[in-house]
Amino acid sequence: MPITRSRSKIELIRGDIRENDTKTIKLQKKRAASELGHQLKEITNKNEMNEAAKIVSAETTKNEGKYKRETAEPMNIDADVSPPKTQKLTEEESNEKEAIKINNKSLAQISGNKCLEGSSKYENKRKSPKVKSISLKAQNNISSKAEAANPITSTNNLPEQLLSVISNLYLNVAQRLHLDFTPRCLDDLAHCHRHHYRSDSPEMPSRNQAQGLRTAFEQLRYVTSINLTTDMCLRGEFPGAAIFKKLLELILSINYTSKQQPNITSQQCYNKYIELFLMIVRTFPPCWHKMRSYYIDFLDRGLDTSKLSSNKETLPSKSSKVCDILLDLLEDLLKKCPQSDLSFPGSDSLNIPTFMDANGGPNSSSDISFSSECWNQNQYEEHERQLQTNIALTLVQRLERIFVALRLILHTLEYDLAMWVLHHNKNTKDWICSENRPLIVVMCELTQFTRMTRMARRIFTVFSEAVAKGLCKSRLQVLERYISLLMVASNTMDMENTAIGVKYPVLGEKTKDLIKDFFEIFKEHNREDITKYMENIELLHIPFVRYEFIDSVLFTNSEPLTPQKIALDMAKKRWLQHKIFAELEKPSEDISREQYLHLLLNALRSYCDWHGLKTFWDIVTKSVKITPLTTTNDSVHRWPTHGSGVLLLKKMAKDVKQLETKLIMTVRMCKPKVDLPLADICIDETIIRKYRQDLKFVVGLHNVILKQKQEYPEVDFSEWLHFLNDFIPERGTAS
Repeated sequence: MPITRSRSKIELIRGDIRENDTKTIKLQKKRAASELGHQLKEITNKNEMNEAAKIVSAETTKNEGKYKRETAEPMNIDADVSPPKTQKLTEEESNEKEAIKINNKSLAQISGNKCLEGSSKYENKRKSPKVKSISLKAQNNISSKAEAANPITSTNNLPEQLLSVISNLYLNVAQRLHLDFTPRCLDDLAHCHRHHYRSDSPEMPSRNQAQGLRTAFEQLRYVTSINLTTDMCLRGEFPGAAIFKKLLELILSINYTSKQQPNITSQQCYNKYIELFLMIVRTFPPCWHKMRSYYIDFLDRGLDTSKLSSNKETLPSKSSKVCDILLDLLEDLLKKCPQSDLSFPGSDSLNIPTFMDANGGPNSSSDISFSSECWNQNQYEEHERQLQTNIALTLVQRLERIFVALRLILHTLEYDLAMWVLHHNKNTKDWICSENRPLIVVMCELTQFTRMTRMARRIFTVFSEAVAKGLCKSRLQVLERYISLLMVASNTMDMENTAIGVKYPVLGEKTKDLIKDFFEIFKEHNREDITKYMENIELLHIPFVRYEFIDSVLFTNSEPLTPQKIALDMAKKRWLQHKIFAELEKPSEDISREQYLHLLLNALRSYCDWHGLKTFWDIVTKSVKITPLTTTNDSVHRWPTHGSGVLLLKKMAKDVKQLETKLIMTVRMCKPKVDLPLADICIDETIIRKYRQDLKFVVGLHNVILKQKQEYPEVDFSEWLHFLNDFIPERGTAS
């Protein structure tokens, strides 16, 4: 490919050559030209530098027409060109010739180098098109040079900065799911991946031990069942597929209103069963791939009807799955319980997990004496079966037990989905519908085509009924977290996978429809009380669920809610159409001006939170470096452990000398923190334009609020300004 040089460089070289030209060279022009042609053919077969020198000489010769073709003979770096033999030169002319040869040789070298540099820059410029997208594999190829231009409009830094922001939003599952606890495996992904995701099935207890545990449950020997199950977990042995069902039945039915022996009460056993359920989930978590079949079996099973009621005719539920049974029991209690019992916050919160601190230590359950159990077993079992049922409890106790059971199942579902997202952060849309789908997808029977399933409708309905009945906030949050898991799983199904990564954050159309269906069900049960909307919108933890719900409350058009929509709404002053709260004739039915502004700001805040606009703004305007997510790496010392993390004492006993040597040489034991790699996120022109547009309207909205504050001083815009002040561009930075 020919390389064109600037006219100034050509004239500079040409001028130097003309100054060194002599009359002798003019006389030898014809013969030198023929010899030059022969030499140029030889030069082309030598090396790349000779080719560059040939290009220089050829171009110089081409442009010499208007100067009467008075050019010097181009000299090659490697070739030794001598004057023709027929021409005899004087000694002075020979010296001049040698000087010209040296000068032309140096000029050819400089010209060749400059041409090669210009060629490489030209080729790089042509081969590097405008940055349109970025993936994890290509992130190291992005230039890290800071730009002097406006950082918001800078096209080179935006993809890299935006990738860091969205990657943290995508991988920070604790914030993404708004978990109330941190799963153990979330802090040690390497351990989870080795011992859970790719590990074999856990060890099982011996036949005699398994039979002894079944007998203890059947004969209602609470202390024995607690001790046996605890010992199995500490040894890393899974107690069996039915253990979750048995524990949940006892939690729902055990009655501690009548005291047993002075040294033991049923309430202690009730608390121990709750701890035991959490201990099993922690020791054998749902992220353990070989344990998934046991958890799915637990969700698909029903509960023993004898634990619900001693009379089959008075059964509160006839469903065949555990979650359906719990929702049936809850709906029945919402109809029977008085308002005072529903609004009173109960003591059904879970301390997750505090096995080591409860009652003095990990083996505190062994302090329960075996002699405390009744000697007359037949009489004891008959008495207990009549007493230990869910129907035998008071309404307040029944309501407390149901929410304890719902919390335990919720804890399992959240643990599973959080770890599932990290293990399947590539091609998530394909994985979520496979056999290895999350437990929430299994429980709600979600598919790519159906989101409003029977179970989803039941959860929405029970939540809406509970709000209408005035259930306390702490228990409504439990039901809301089920809704949040359902919405996150649905939107994960809507994610679009591309060749360079997943498109995130993007709200899928089917998830939007699911949120609208949820709003319609909520409105059906809470038609005439706007205060319930205001109170329970705050309970919606997932940002996109909250701002879409607010969009359905405030707007009737189908245009998606964005900062542009909010800015235009504020510029049109639609809030003036609403009366202030003091002037409303029906405050419970109509939205006041204060409520309208509050909901609109809440929607904007939720939108910015989900998209990470504040973090992105700080990066591009204040040069703030985003901190990458970290996880714990493998320990320096790898102790012999079971897949559950339980120490294998027999293995340690064999290697005790080697372990002692390691301990002597050990300075410290730690698990170092390492940075998580960036996720494969699709950063294309569309999403960059979207973020720039959002920031543009958020900054513009600040100016709108300032003008309206001056125009309407009686209106309180303090919350708006407090939020929008974070988006004010600094001096010297264009907005």
